Amino acid sequence: GYSALFYVIYSIYSLLKCQMGQFAPYVPSVGISKNKMLNIARKQLQASKKPLTVVDLGSGTGSLLIPLAKEFPQHRFVGIEWDFIPFTIAKFYSRKLKNIQWYKQNFMSYSCSQSDIIFCYPLKSMQEMLGLKLSHEIKKECTLITELYPVNHLRLIKTHKPQLNIGIPVYEMKKN
Repeated sequence: GYSALFYVIYSIYSLLKCQMGQFAPYVPSVGISKNKMLNIARKQLQASKKPLTVVDLGSGTGSLLIPLAKEFPQHRFVGIEWDFIPFTIAKFYSRKLKNIQWYKQNFMSYSCSQSDIIFCYPLKSMQEMLGLKLSHEIKKECTLITELYPVNHLRLIKTHKPQLNIGIPVYEMKKN
């Protein structure tokens, strides 16, 4: 009961602090879509002969980065989170991992130019702004993996639709 009440109060606080949708509130990746995102990244990480940099824009508590950082110690992982509570939780749970870094900042101010794989959960209100940013910054080889919505100004490679249309779609995108 108390944890549900805390979550509701925290969600309202987060929504207000993120200026009612201008920036992404904390929304954890869960279930089938989370597993799909992880599997897309795993395939690229396994196939690479050189160390890759995986960035999660709005990393929350690290539910995408931490399992990958444990599984692939040869690669570099970067989490960007503006909200103090999920940021602190992520740092705590990854404190023994040497291949993961966390930055407490708005991800729109982070340069993605060295990223090989990027995770994000773009709100509809952010599709244009984020798409413009990434279309100018990322390398041609960089893969953007998003939940819920694709972003504008990038090329859609593949849409992973949920089974029976239950769940959240996952999109793989690249620079045009």
